[in-house]
Amino acid sequence: MNNNANTKAATLRDVAAHAGVSLATASCALGHGRRGVSDEMRAKVQRAADELGYQLRPRGRQRVRSLTVGAVVPDIRNSFFVSVLGAMDESLRADGHRLIVAPSGEDPEVENDVVERLSSRIDALALAPTAAVGPATAALARRGVPVVLVDRDGAAPHLPSVAMDNFDSGRRATMVLVEAGYERIALVNGPQRVSTARDRTEGYLAALADAGRVPHPERIWTGEFTLQDGRTAVHRLLQARRRPDAIFSTSAILTSGVLFGLREHGLRWPDDVAVIGYGDAVFASLVEPAVTVVEQPTVAMGEAAVRILLSGGREQQSPTHVVLSSNLVLRDSHWRTPRVATRQRGAAGAATGAPAPGVAASDVPPAPQVGVTAAAETLAPGPLAERAPAARAARERASQLRQAPARTSPPRTAVVAARGEQAW
Repeated sequence: MNNNANTKAATLRDVAAHAGVSLATASCALGHGRRGVSDEMRAKVQRAADELGYQLRPRGRQRVRSLTVGAVVPDIRNSFFVSVLGAMDESLRADGHRLIVAPSGEDPEVENDVVERLSSRIDALALAPTAAVGPATAALARRGVPVVLVDRDGAAPHLPSVAMDNFDSGRRATMVLVEAGYERIALVNGPQRVSTARDRTEGYLAALADAGRVPHPERIWTGEFTLQDGRTAVHRLLQARRRPDAIFSTSAILTSGVLFGLREHGLRWPDDVAVIGYGDAVFASLVEPAVTVVEQPTVAMGEAAVRILLSGGREQQSPTHVVLSSNLVLRDSHWRTPRVATRQRGAAGAATGAPAPGVAASDVPPAPQVGVTAAAETLAPGPLAERAPAARAARERASQLRQAPARTSPPRTAVVAARGEQAW
């Protein structure tokens, strides 16, 4: 047991990590929730609590009732939002709260109506705005109801927000294609009324500028975040006099449409057109060749949103803007020549050195690209930097890229830099 009075008191999250279980399981095992757990699991969690000196606090003394948090997102079928909402739900249930989810259909009017209908039933709101924050959300915030914007800024810097660095992710993904030697890199993107789409466009344009490239309007396609729009984008892009030799797609659902469209035209990736996607949906690793993607920190995003909401809305007086970084997961869809099958790369990976923790040697490419690393590795200097002169040169180029002037944006208050628990 931890008897050091100067040590920070253990939390339920600490107990869950020590026991190797989820927050919800730890909560139920210690009597917070109603879900049943086995006697063996209950004993395991209790041992972890005892070892850490965790003190179970009577919930009735903390609050009269559990909180109901509303979450309004554009599409509850989108794998990105499904993952964010799942992380939120687990965090809330661990503290005895509940989550109500409703879709807005990427329609500002529907979003405003949904928020208005929920306003009398919820104690806090997490919103992924379709455009600028609507009057119903603004009214909730004025009443003192905690509100946090998720993934998108909603043109409301006075409200707390949790998002990833979409500009940097877009720039790094495009630079991978530039460094791979592609000349005609197209962008398939969502509507520019959405802040994430705008940021990814800026990142794409910045990468081309860094490489001394002139952007061609016919290679920039914007639509809605749907599979059909991804297909339509491919059809339009292939009508150009000189079709693209690479495509950067800025959402998982758009990427699925891009792949569908390429197959409809009898084209393969990367042989005919290279592809880098956004969002590590299940299909990205199942299709052949597997798709290189920007991996979004969905779990960290959901957990950060809950922390802000449960803080009691204090951030609304001095709003916190949490900005999460992302990773690039390198697979086979962007290489100039087809990569050797993963199962044949194990020996070569082991010969060049041990991969980063949690990364299989078979997943390590023979030569890292600028600004990226092997699957699930971060950009921090590590073993890859010492493996070969080529790796060191790539690391130096990546460092120069990160030190390049960033875009100009309005100052944010108390920006918190954090890294997601998942690479996306």
